[in-house]
Amino acid sequence: MYPQNYDMQKALPLQSYLFGHRIQPSQTKYEYLIEFLQVALADKKNATTEKPYRDEMFPVDNDQLNGNIVYYPKTRIGLKRFVFLPKSKLDGKAKVDQLAYNDCIQTLQSQVTGDKKAKRENCIKIVQNLLNGFSAVNQSRSWFDQNMLPICPEVVLPEGMGVKKWRQGLDYEIGNVDIDYKFDYHRYTYMCRGGEVYYLHLLNAINEHPEYKAILQKRLKEMITSFPQFSYLCRFVERSWEEHILIQDSDKPQVEKRLGFIPNKFSECNEYVLSELSNFLNSKSHPFEKMETLANGIILQLLRAMYKVASSDTESNCWVIDVNCNGYSNPEAKKSAISSFIKNEEIISNYLYNGLELYGDRLSETNTAKIIKDAADDSYRLFRKMGKMIGIIIPSTGKGMRFSLSEDIIKFLVLSIIPPKKMITLDEFIDLLYKHFGMVIGPKQYKLEMNKGCVKLVGDFSFLDENKKAFAQKLKDCGFLRDLSDATSIVENPYEEEV
Repeated sequence: MYPQNYDMQKALPLQSYLFGHRIQPSQTKYEYLIEFLQVALADKKNATTEKPYRDEMFPVDNDQLNGNIVYYPKTRIGLKRFVFLPKSKLDGKAKVDQLAYNDCIQTLQSQVTGDKKAKRENCIKIVQNLLNGFSAVNQSRSWFDQNMLPICPEVVLPEGMGVKKWRQGLDYEIGNVDIDYKFDYHRYTYMCRGGEVYYLHLLNAINEHPEYKAILQKRLKEMITSFPQFSYLCRFVERSWEEHILIQDSDKPQVEKRLGFIPNKFSECNEYVLSELSNFLNSKSHPFEKMETLANGIILQLLRAMYKVASSDTESNCWVIDVNCNGYSNPEAKKSAISSFIKNEEIISNYLYNGLELYGDRLSETNTAKIIKDAADDSYRLFRKMGKMIGIIIPSTGKGMRFSLSEDIIKFLVLSIIPPKKMITLDEFIDLLYKHFGMVIGPKQYKLEMNKGCVKLVGDFSFLDENKKAFAQKLKDCGFLRDLSDATSIVENPYEEEV
């Protein structure tokens, strides 16, 4: 495992030992991105050696291998309450939080110049609605379970559960530290460590290839600080509230969260995951566009790494892609993609059963079935949900599940594999998709997998030629391919390079 901080005697779920601790179905794709940035932005330390990592997104340190890595996220609960409490579901709105919210609004209004009360109220309402408009989830949740898109560092916040028995008994009074800090920051309900798993994947990779550290830290920081106006508004709200509530800095408890671990087999993708993220972040685009595409890309990279963990020398888990251009699938390509999907799930299922030996004496006839069911729910059944979420598994409902490529994922693939303003041939691009992600689109890649015994033997490869043509058309429709001649097509990353 990386880091080697796991305890095999601790009763963790099987899926945590096999795929990393841990990923669960309730986390949305934006919450993967938010949680990843939360860890990257926070101060950290190696709890084993007590070595601090301040202002470092990805510390390079040999001691990490055996360390318990902890991080210290900023909670800013006053800001979260201001943005989300009015429009959240009633359950969870404790009286103490309603009183705190009302006081916060009045305090903010007093900071606005102007002699008309209605004008001051309207000004604060505009700020509130603006920030609320960047909510990352549309589901009905309590205000403390809500998250904002990472429009600035101040809104990248951890999940803090407002436990009812804690909140209902609190008295509202100035200086009461529990008003802002009596939350459970160690319960994972929606922020389910998926972003932490991705962070550890990158941290492991950067410690192996430290030459990527500077550029990735620089580009991520640029992306997250693109809108200083939002930072100003958030600091205005938080500062005004803290000046009102009068909690001494020495009384504020520091939230400490401990990172989990990932299988060391993730490292087989290390250089690929770094080059992909570097190329992508170097491609100049609007920060909102970049965040949207990166949220999809994080899930794609995680899925590929986790599928790779379950594979073996004798069983490859390639993804045969049904390109499905403009709603049409070649019947043979569709059949082959369905078979590939079924085989991938069989490989993961076998991996789960083989992993039961990790439990040793803790296994019994009564708990084995539940252990496997829970592991299946948080592995290949979760992969289905995540894959459908980003468009690499179709259809969204019904039979015939198979691998495909949505336009959003094609965009990430082009920008992550091809550097800005560079171009390669279509054949070279398809080869790189196979090397990076195990994607099988044309006859060349299918033959390689057929020789390994990992796909069905066929004699006629014409359906794969059609699949390749459909992929070329889809790239062209997305604006990434142009024909130089009847025989040569070029795939291009059209984006300028960030300066």
